[in-house]
Amino acid sequence: MGNAAINLEVELTPINCGECGATYAINERYRRQREEKSGFWHCPYCQTSWGYAGGENARLKKELAEEKARKERALAEANNLRSVVDLERKKAARLKKRVAAGVCPCCHRTVSQMARHMKTKHPDYAHTSEVSK
Repeated sequence: MGNAAINLEVELTPINCGECGATYAINERYRRQREEKSGFWHCPYCQTSWGYAGGENARLKKELAEEKARKERALAEANNLRSVVDLERKKAARLKKRVAAGVCPCCHRTVSQMARHMKTKHPDYAHTSEVSK
């Protein structure tokens, strides 16, 4: 049998148990994995569980999901507002066409003298349309 040299380097991280006060060490790579993926280990003396409930990856994933949901809500609201504005534009264009053709916007009758009709039959219409602007 040949003597094969195995180079095994382990970085240990000292841990002070908050329960029993003992000091022990765990592999740093293992501790980092527990932190990133969320996980626990036990004190070798008192068997108290220590570790990370919500790792960095879990927190970042949650933040990303919240940001995506916020973006989707904002896009949906913008699309909704766009459709409302388009609808109002269409209504205004239709009303303008009808008034130009001599149809009263209040009583929907066709009149030849629109200005006189509005002044005599609907004197408060101009006032209410100014307020709604």
